[in-house]
Formats: sequence, C-alpha cells, structure tokens
Amino acid sequence: MPDVNGQTTSPVPLDLDAFLDRLRGYAGEIDTDPLTNSVFSLAQALLQDLDTGAHSLDELTGLVDTIHFQLLCDRAERFRKQHAEVGGGAPWSTVEARLEAAASEGLDAFTAAACKAHGGIVFTAHPTFALSRSLREAFAAYVSSDDETSRDDLRAAANDPNRDWPNQITLLSEHEEAQLAIANARDAARSYAGRVLKVAQKAFPDQWRALRPVLPTIASWVGYDLDGRTDIHWSQSIALRLHEKEAQLGYYESRLTEVAAADKLSDLRAKLASARAHTAEAAKRFEGDLFDPEILVDAANFLTAESADKLVSSAEITRALDALIADAATPDAAAAELMVLRAEVEALHLGTARIHLRVNAAQVRTVLSRDLNLETEDNDLGRQALSQLSEMAGSNQIRPVNFADLFLEQSTARRQFMMCAQILKHIDADSPIRFLIAESENPATVMGALHLARQYGVDHALDISPLFETPEALETGGRFVERLLEEPAFIDYVKARGYLSIQLGFSDSGRFIGQIAGNMAIERIHNLIGRALGEKLPGVGLLFFNTHGESMGRGAYPGSFEQRFDHLLTRWNRAGLVRRGLHPMHEVSFQGGDGFMHFGTPELSQATYAAFCEHILSPTESASNDPFYEHTDFVWDTYRALRSWHETLFGESDYAKLLGGFASGFLVKAGSRPVKRAGGISGPSSIRAISHNAMLQQLGVPLNSACGIGSAMPRETERLKDLINASPRLHALVLLATQARMLTSLPSLRGYANVYDPEVWLALAKHGRIKHDDALRRVAQSLTGYETNTSIKRITNMLAVDLIHFDQLLASLDDAPSVEARHEARLETHALHGIRQAVMMYALSLVGRLRNLSTRHDTSLEDIVGLVLNLQIDDAVDMLETIYPASRDDTALISGVSEQGYEQARSSAAGYDQLHKEIIEPLRLSGELVRRISVANCHAFGAWG
Repeated sequence: MPDVNGQTTSPVPLDLDAFLDRLRGYAGEIDTDPLTNSVFSLAQALLQDLDTGAHSLDELTGLVDTIHFQLLCDRAERFRKQHAEVGGGAPWSTVEARLEAAASEGLDAFTAAACKAHGGIVFTAHPTFALSRSLREAFAAYVSSDDETSRDDLRAAANDPNRDWPNQITLLSEHEEAQLAIANARDAARSYAGRVLKVAQKAFPDQWRALRPVLPTIASWVGYDLDGRTDIHWSQSIALRLHEKEAQLGYYESRLTEVAAADKLSDLRAKLASARAHTAEAAKRFEGDLFDPEILVDAANFLTAESADKLVSSAEITRALDALIADAATPDAAAAELMVLRAEVEALHLGTARIHLRVNAAQVRTVLSRDLNLETEDNDLGRQALSQLSEMAGSNQIRPVNFADLFLEQSTARRQFMMCAQILKHIDADSPIRFLIAESENPATVMGALHLARQYGVDHALDISPLFETPEALETGGRFVERLLEEPAFIDYVKARGYLSIQLGFSDSGRFIGQIAGNMAIERIHNLIGRALGEKLPGVGLLFFNTHGESMGRGAYPGSFEQRFDHLLTRWNRAGLVRRGLHPMHEVSFQGGDGFMHFGTPELSQATYAAFCEHILSPTESASNDPFYEHTDFVWDTYRALRSWHETLFGESDYAKLLGGFASGFLVKAGSRPVKRAGGISGPSSIRAISHNAMLQQLGVPLNSACGIGSAMPRETERLKDLINASPRLHALVLLATQARMLTSLPSLRGYANVYDPEVWLALAKHGRIKHDDALRRVAQSLTGYETNTSIKRITNMLAVDLIHFDQLLASLDDAPSVEARHEARLETHALHGIRQAVMMYALSLVGRLRNLSTRHDTSLEDIVGLVLNLQIDDAVDMLETIYPASRDDTALISGVSEQGYEQARSSAAGYDQLHKEIIEPLRLSGELVRRISVANCHAFGAWG
C-alpha cells in the first residue's frame, strides 16, 4: 500500500545518487500540488522506514557521513580557489608588482608603501571550533595538497565522530591553536619583508640600508578577551604572555644563528638564551595557584626582581642589529637579512603577537560609577561625565602598581589596566597594547578608560578603542567621536599615539539589523569618523579594526580575499581618508577554528598574508565613479527600509520562539566562551551572534543575509535594479545576499514546523506505514497547545513574502543565478534537513512508546517528552538510564554468599535491557545523529555560525 506521501511501500534508497533522485521526485510534485514540501516528504518516508525497521539509525549515519564528506570537499574546493587566486597562483607576484610600482614613483612613494604602518591581522578566540582539531588539520592539509592520501585522511577524520571533542575545547587549547596559526603568519610576514628588501635593493642601491620596512602586524586576544566571560584569571593571562615571550625569544635566538653575520651576534644570542630561561621560570611560577598568597609572593618577586637575565625592551635587540646594518663592512646580503629580522622584532617585540585586551563598556562604567561617582549614560552622551573625566585625564599623577594590587582588586576594568602596567614594566615595554571596549555607546566610557590608563601610567602604550556594533552605536558613532575630539585631553592622546583606533563589529551589527544594512551602516560610520578626525587632526592615522566571522551571516564576503577585504573597508572610504589628510590603517580578524584554517599550513598562510598585503598596497581610484555614492538619498532610504524590516523581525515574539526552543538543540559546543550573554536580558538579544547565526544556518534560513531586500523598496524596484546593475558597490552587497539566498530553504523551515504539528502526527498514525501508531498519537497529544508550529509558520510566511519580491528582483539583474541552479545547489542540505527531521520525529516516537513513570524519581513522562521536544536528548537519556538501569553483572562480587537466593540464580537479568535496546539506545543514537548533521550542514556555509 502507498505511504502517507502516496509513494510505494519500498524504502527510500540510501545510495546517495538514488536518494537525491527520490528528493528530486518529491520536489517535482509541486507542479501538481503547490503545498508539496520535498524536504518533509522525505522526512516522513524515512520516519516510516525507521519505525518499521526498513532502515536503521546506523544506516542513516552512513548516508549522513557520505553527504558530510561531499559538502566538506565542496568547501575545500572553494577554500582552495580562494587561496589559489592570490597573485594569480603565485601568492607574492601581485605584492611584488605593487612594491615595484611604488618604487618606480621614487623613494618617498616606496617609503609610504613599505615603511609605514598600514594595519594587520588579528586572531580571536571566537567559538568556531565546532570541527574537531584533527578534522580541521586534515582539511587544511587536503586544501594545500590535493592528492589521494590527503583526501583519504580527510575522509577518515570526517567519519570519526570524536565524541570527546567538546570536552577538549578549553581556553588553553584555543590558545595553543592560535599560536600555531600565528607561527605560520609570522613566517609569511618574514617572506613579505624579504620581498620588500629585494625590491628596495634593486630600486635604491645607495639608499636601501636606511629604510626600516614595517610589516603588517600580527595580534591576538586569545587569553586576553574578558567580554562576556569571567573564567580568565589575570594570572592566567600573565602566564600565557610569558609563554609567548619565551617562544618569541627562542625564535629570535634561532634566527640569529641563521643570518650571515651570526658570528658577530654571539653576545646577543647569549642574552636571548638567558632571558628565555628566565622567562620560562617566571611562566612556571605564574601557572601556580596564585590564590595562595605564598605562591603569589614568590611568583611576583621573581618576575619583578632586578636580574641580569631579564630582557624587557626589544630595543636591546634592535640596537645590536642597527649597528651591524649601518656598518659598511657588513655585506649587503647579511645586512638585508638583518633588516628583515629587525622588521620582525619591531612588529612583534617580545611576544608572538601583539595583545588585544577586551572588556565590556559596562565593566568600565562600573568603575566610574563606583569609584568616581560619575554617571556616563545620561541622555546627552554623558556630557557632564565626559567633561569631568577630560579634566581628570589631564592629571600627571601615576599610581604605582604591584601584583598584590592585582590580587586585591575586584573591578575587572581596573585589573586590566593594572595588568597592562605590569606587562609593560616587567615583560615587554615596547609592544603597543590594544584596549578594546565592547558595546561602546557613550564617549564618556572611552574618556573614563583614558583617565584610568593615565592613572596607571600606560596611556603611552595603550590604544583605547571603542567597539561599535549595536544599532545605537552605529547610528551615533560619528557624533560619539566628534564629541571626544572636542576634549583637549583626548586630542593630546591621539597626537601622542599618532592614530585613532576604532573597532567595528560586523557580526553583531548583522545580527540586529541584517548583514547588508549592517555593512552599509559601518561604511557610513567609517566615513563620518574620518570626516570628524580629518577636520580636527589631519596628518594622523585612522585605524579601523573590522572584526567579522567566516560566514556571510557574520560579515565574511563569499568571494576572493580582495572582495573580502574591500567589503570590510571599501576603496571609496580609504580614498576619502587620504583626501582628508589621514593615513588609513586596516586590521581584519580571523576568528577561532574556522579562521585559523587560513593559516593552517605554510602554503595557506603565505597566500592569506600575501592577500592582505595586496589589499593594503592596492590603489583606490576606481571607487570614485560608483553611482552608489552619488544617489545618496535613494541609497539611505533603502538602508532605512532594510534596517526596519530586520528590526521588526528581530522584535517578533514568534522569532524569539523560533530561536528559543528546539533550535538551540542543533548547536554543538564550539568554544570555551559561554553561548549566552550574562545579565538579565532574554530573547534573541541574549543569544550571541555566533549561536544566533548558527541556528539560522541549521534551520536552513540565513535570513540575516538573504532577506529584507525584497521588501525594502517595493515601489522603486526598477530604480533599485538599475542602480544594482550600474554600481559595483551595491552589486557586491546584493551578490552577498544572493549567495545567502542560494542557501535559503523555506521548505526546510516549514518541515521543522511540521515536526511540531499534531495534525501531522495523527495523519501519520492513521495513514502511514507505522508499526507504533499509538506512540505517534501520544506525541500528538503532547503537542496540543504547543506554539512552536504556529510561530515557525508565521515567520516562514513573512520570509516567503520578502523572498518572492527578492527573487523577482534577482531575475531582472544582469548576472542572476537561475532558479534551477539554486534548487540543485541545495539538494545535499535538503537531504540533511530531511534526515534530521525524520530522526527528530523518530526520537519523539521512541519516548511516545513509554508508559507512565514511577513517581519516586520525581520525573514524569511529560518531562521526558518535553526534553526531547527541545532536543535536549542527552538529558532525556540520562534520566531514562537513571529510571531504567541496565543489567550489570555483579555476581562475581557476591559469589561468597552461601544462602540460596533467587536473583543470584538469575545472573543479574533484573535490569531493563530490552527497554535499553529498543528505546534508550536508539534515543541516544538519535541525539548523536542530530549533532552529526549539524556539523555536516555548516560546510555549506563555509563556517560554524
């Protein structure tokens, strides 16, 4: 007899090609039935196969592994292409050409290009470690060398569930991985320095030794980021910094043995060796339990005591190198090697990377309110507090700090300033430290940070940087900076540093107002800050640290590195900064496990670093003719409409229910940082951007990138179409949305709604090929009054209306992808969603087979069903294993009992083994398979979250 989908009773074939053909067949039925849902039709068929025993969970796991590997290989091809495109296949060729072009314009032009700071790369600890380390290493190796061996290794790593991986993700493991990526980036930086010197020697044979090349910087906040986490003790940060110093001193030591003038540097090598040993001992002591006063005193006194073995300033290294470089007796080849090493030292000083500390604005406000009785959050941008703090920041009185002060201080913000002071005094005196303030919405917070920096004597080395990422900050950020620049103390600070540092958050801005609107708002704020700074301080630098994830939904452009970097800081804005007499400086992030893969092998690292060097050396003239910057009224009307659409969606109670229920069960542990933000907020705002984006990916609707454009300007479609076709900038933004649209699947989202629809369960129980129909009816009863189904359908309908208009717009563009291409590209992910929906329903049907539980366990059957409905399947399994323990063979332990007994004779057959076999074990496997599908699904998006 036919099943509920009208298909024959034959099981769904699990060969991948036949499986996808079955899915195409379901999709083809839409011509006769507009309500057809191919994804859920597949889910229903698979559920019936599982219920009747035609297929097993193990068989479905094998199919999921096959799809996983296919998606992984597709991701690897995109990744390989992105890196292979750099320099047209020879990573450094374009960089060399641009350096030669600068040299052809004269020494001044070359100096401006190669001997001035232009920005750098930042490694962050964002929780994107969903793929196990072994899988990411195999992925990077396969991308770097496409051969059968690396492909087999990748398949083996992909098929290994590595169930213990979540427990292996710790701050220390993240730091270790960051250091490996940093080491590869450091080697790439050395390659760049060598190329700069090669061009300089040829172009300026009599002047090249006087040059001091400046390398794009390498920085990290792994181990130093306290925004949203309280688990990093200050002593741990100190210990990590000491380990980094130890490693870098060892690197310099080894480099000194490689240079041609090594015989003249024996004293410096000996100094580095003794300093490295001293640093290693200090790190060991700071790894102790510093809550113990005796251990704290010992560690503090060792690090702060005067010692001939200590090295705190990198100037001791560069002075020795300067002397040899300037010595005419030093051969040119040796001098060039020494200049490369000097550039490395001046870029990194006594650490493997520059430090980025990060705190939240609330932590700074707490100090100002508690200690100074100042309120920074009044309605006029904290004007009164700002003025008071400006006066206080002008004070030259410095508080001495020691490690006892750090031990006693309770305020996070003050502790961080104290830690800066101790690092600069006793570990590395010369390396600038970035002090990032997340969720900055008020200039008084920044001025308060400057006051604290001066109070602890660290303002000379600290780059205080507000992070603009919230809708409020994106609206007022330009005025924020204008207000700061009205204060003489802040003007003096920027002059002393030589540049102003600003951080922009693409990830959170896209969460609140959508990626397209967020990117437009960030480009606007780049321009407004540049205008404000150019009017007050022409001649200084403006450093924008644009931080983003590796997926479209968190700001990574889905194209070449050139497109990615220009998306973050447009050529139009860079050209505008130059016109205003400012020096553009750009930093970009590579976040967590997904981002570190760009530096996972030497080959990938060379290409990635070279791509960034291309970016900072690139011309900006072509941006001046873009009509996007001429039709500003229309563009900003579009922005406001697009932003409003996303803010309306974000505020919908149905949207909160979509993300607040079962969708969180799709997430896997991907980092050491908590998933939810601390504090009293709830709803979507309490969900971090990575988790928010990951849930949208797992639901099949990356709506924060794909949606909103269709609804933005319904009466101006023709004008919008013409501008998209004429404007490279707007075309690029729409292309991002188009790529997200290719991955958007409303059938998948509607399928998840159907999982929670009691009518579906009743229909399956009555008409389907179902063995346990009573179980399905019990599930239907549990779903009565459950709002998930209704909420998802409302959101889906809202998205459907928008996407109808967006699809019509896309069809009218010059290079629109076809509908057929979109449908075919989604087949593998549709297959994963269909399998997962079947497994979710199967898990619910399993608990539907249970009878009422004993009251002595303080757990009801409704509790178990509720856990599975929310995909807290592991918790449900734990409860069931407590209520229904499996048999255990303890007879050997009690064999000495001589009295005859019944249970002993039964040899421990009193457990619930049959229930474990038929319900509990399949339930556990269902939970594992749901997570396995989550990892497989993320490859379509190129990142987790």
